[in-house]
Amino acid sequence: MSVRVKLPPILQEPSGGVEAPEVTGRTVGECLESLEAQFPGIKDHLFDRQGKLLRIYGIYLDADGLRPIELDTTVRDGDEIVILNFLMGG
Repeated sequence: MSVRVKLPPILQEPSGGVEAPEVTGRTVGECLESLEAQFPGIKDHLFDRQGKLLRIYGIYLDADGLRPIELDTTVRDGDEIVILNFLMGG
């Protein structure tokens, strides 16, 4: 399956300036593994040491409302995974 991953500006530096790389996979998790294969180290910016998504990010499929998705969510050819960076402050 060919899927695009739309990256927030903060992740475009580790992706070499690519805003929406094309990846392959049957699930969101597989697509993120494909992203890591293209841009080694990018997952270090997304996940903590236990492999959990950092709280500053949300992952959405085809900008489907405000419902975050899980890594085991199935994707279809032509889908777009959107990674959003939440602003944190106090």
